[in-house]
Amino acid sequence: MRNIPKKILKTLDEIRKNENKYVEIKVIDNRFFVYRSTSEWDKATKKVRKISEYIGTITSDGLFIPKNTNNYQESKSEVLEYGNCVLAHEMLKDLEPILKDEFPYYRELMALAIIKAIGDPKPIRLMESRYEKLYISKERIDLSPKHVSMILEDVGKQVESWYRVFSKLTSKEGILLYDMTTLFSYSKQIKLAEKGYNAEHMYTDQINVVLAFSTVTGLPVGIEVFYGSIKDINTIRDFLNRFRGMEITIVLLMDRGFYSSRLLRELKKLNIHYIIPFRKNSTLYIKNIKFNGLFKYRKRMIRSSKIRKNSNNIYYFYDPLLRGEEESSLLRRVEEKEITIDKYEQMSKVCGIIGIITDLELADKELFDAYKGREDIEQAFDAMKNYLDSDKTYLQTPESIRGFFFVTFLSLIIYFKTLKRLKERKVSAKISVEEVYYELSKVEKIIERTGREYFAAIPKRAKKMILNFSDMIPMG
Repeated sequence: MRNIPKKILKTLDEIRKNENKYVEIKVIDNRFFVYRSTSEWDKATKKVRKISEYIGTITSDGLFIPKNTNNYQESKSEVLEYGNCVLAHEMLKDLEPILKDEFPYYRELMALAIIKAIGDPKPIRLMESRYEKLYISKERIDLSPKHVSMILEDVGKQVESWYRVFSKLTSKEGILLYDMTTLFSYSKQIKLAEKGYNAEHMYTDQINVVLAFSTVTGLPVGIEVFYGSIKDINTIRDFLNRFRGMEITIVLLMDRGFYSSRLLRELKKLNIHYIIPFRKNSTLYIKNIKFNGLFKYRKRMIRSSKIRKNSNNIYYFYDPLLRGEEESSLLRRVEEKEITIDKYEQMSKVCGIIGIITDLELADKELFDAYKGREDIEQAFDAMKNYLDSDKTYLQTPESIRGFFFVTFLSLIIYFKTLKRLKERKVSAKISVEEVYYELSKVEKIIERTGREYFAAIPKRAKKMILNFSDMIPMG
């Protein structure tokens, strides 16, 4: 093989490493043909007979072309998504040592959370495949369906570990609780789903989920999952009992429809402050509301009013754009003969008006911000909960359901840290979190077998997106 170029020999060596049988090369008319060779005993001649199988050619540039592939050659390089997963991982970095102290499989938990947060929350059976397309997959971990199911079930059992993590995230200044009882599941295999009343007073299969956010950082600091049949006040009580020993101010923000004087009395006994919107047919609405306040919320002008009733403050907010939407909706119901025109006249009186009762003394805009913040949470949570029922094959125990929601909690941390950065850069009205991770998925790295790494061409919009997170995404 003295006359064979070094590039050819190097490729031949690589082929030999991947073959179990002997591989040889033949030079015919200055072309390099590769054969897989073996031997067998010939009974007729009573001699060993050599058998050669043609497997392809090597070009003068050292490129191996397998036979019958129409000149197709598998690339020696990997192209991996870089920007999206690196940013998401950065958002969890300060949490990594906390998780490491509690869970031996903390890397797997972080990877699962990242996959959900980057806007592509695959079902459990596809997690491993999705992970392989990310740059962080250079760190080899086991995300096979069987292993992920085991992890989720074990995480669901580690109640004390959950609350040690939460306590390290919680500031003493206070937490804001969101009762996310509108999460339903109709799968008979999901054991946590039990009959219970939701905000619309419908008796249906559901899972009660409580989310806690820091009033200082605005980031998620806790989550808890309860049987659907447990009354809401009991879920809150059980959740807070696990924070025993911590002197924190608790504010509960519930969905409209849960307001009742009895609920307020129970919350006061538990020393829990509350922010509760009331339904459109509530007697708390008064005639001739005098709106004497005005502020801007996300480019929308909002009028406001506040009255004192017993030991509570009742706030009224008027949104002209919301009024148009609600009136249009009512008129469609009239057209479809769901309601009468007289009913429309009655219901339209509160169109565009949002009523909220609280025991707190807050500026009008501050309270409205807290109330509308629930929409951000519902939007993020809704995107991540859609795969719950699709994973019913793997989520057949209450423990595995709890584990699923712990991973969702980690994903929410990524989501809201990203949203926080967008707000700091004053671009949250123009750019959504989903858009961030979509554009950054186009920032790819090419990794050659030699270990050399470099970026693929980066689209213009992705370059602009990087500017908002330049300190978090290494681009050297």
